[in-house]
Amino acid sequence: MKNNNLGKRKLLPADEISSFCGQVALILQAGIPLFDGMETLVESCEDKDAKEAFKQLADKVIETGMLYEAVRDAGFFPQYVVNMIHIGEEAGKLEEVLKSLSAYYEREAKIRKSIKSAVTYPILLIAMMAAVVTLLVTYVIPVFEKVFNNMGTDISATGKSIMNAGVLIGNVAFILVAIVLVVVICIYIATKLGAGEKLKEISFKLPLLKGLSKKISSGRFASVLSMMIASGYSLEKALEMAPGIVTDSVAREKIKKCDKLLKDGKSFPEALENIDMFDGMQNRMISVGFKAGQLDAVMDKMTKIYEDEVDDSIERLLSFIEPTLVAILSIIIGGILVSVMLPLTGIMSTL
Repeated sequence: MKNNNLGKRKLLPADEISSFCGQVALILQAGIPLFDGMETLVESCEDKDAKEAFKQLADKVIETGMLYEAVRDAGFFPQYVVNMIHIGEEAGKLEEVLKSLSAYYEREAKIRKSIKSAVTYPILLIAMMAAVVTLLVTYVIPVFEKVFNNMGTDISATGKSIMNAGVLIGNVAFILVAIVLVVVICIYIATKLGAGEKLKEISFKLPLLKGLSKKISSGRFASVLSMMIASGYSLEKALEMAPGIVTDSVAREKIKKCDKLLKDGKSFPEALENIDMFDGMQNRMISVGFKAGQLDAVMDKMTKIYEDEVDDSIERLLSFIEPTLVAILSIIIGGILVSVMLPLTGIMSTL
C-alpha cells in the first residue's frame, strides 16, 4: 500500500481503504492471527510514511487485540469505517464487515473516478465559455462598432439596444463564470487541506443532493441493522450503534427517535413508519419480515436496493450536468452573436 499523506494523518482515499479492508479480510479468512497479519501488511508497505503509520496501527492491534481501537486512534480512517469495524467486532462478524467495506469503498472509488472525469468536461466548458465571452465582449463587439461607424451609417435605436443587450449578456456571463471558477478552485484547495468530508456534508444539504444523501443514510442504516440482527443482537443495541454510521444529521435524529419510540412501546415497523426513514413499500416489506422473523434478510435486501439506487442517482445527476452546460454555453454565445449580426443585417438592408 502506498500513500504519501499517511504521516500527515490525512484521510485515506477510497481505493486505499478498499485495499486495506480487503487485505485484512483475507488475513482473517486465512485464519492468521490479526497481529501477525498486521505486521505482514507493514512489511509490504514500500512508502516510508505509509510504513510508519501502519506500524503504529499494528502496534496498537498487538497491544489491545482490537482492530477498532487501532483504526480509531490512527486518525486516517473515515468515521464510517471506524464505526463499522467496531460493530463488526461487537457482532463477531469482522471478516464480513471488512469484505463489505472493501466492496463499498471500491465502488466509491469508481464513482469518484467517474465523477472526476465527468466534472472535468464541464469545467473545461466553463473555462472555454469564459475565454469565448471575453473575446466577444472585449474584441469582436468593439470591432463591429468600428465597422458600423466607418460605414457612415447610424445604428438604429433598436439595433443599439440589441447590441447593448449582447454586451450585458456577455458581462453577466463572464462574472458568473468567474465566480464558478473561483468556487471550483476554493473547493479544490479545501479538499487538499483535508476539509473534503466537511464539504461533502455541506453539499449533501443542497436541494439537488438531499435525496441522494437520504438514500445513502437509509442504505447504511439498513446495512447496520441487517448485520447486527443476524448476529443475534437486539434491536435496541442495533439502534444504539446506528447513529454513528450515518453521516446525515437528520437521519441520526430519526434513528434516535426510532429508538425512543421502541422504548415507549411501539413495534419496530410502527416506529420506522413514524420516522419516515423508508418509503411505504419498504415499510411494508419490513413489517412482513419482522412478523416472519426475517428482519435481517429484509434489511440486507434493502441495503442492496439502496446501493443500486445511489449509483443510478449519481449517473442521472452527471448525465444532466453536461448537456445543461452545453446548452447554456450555446445560448450565451448565440445571444451575443445575434446582438451583433442583427444591427449589421439592418444596416446592410439599407445600402
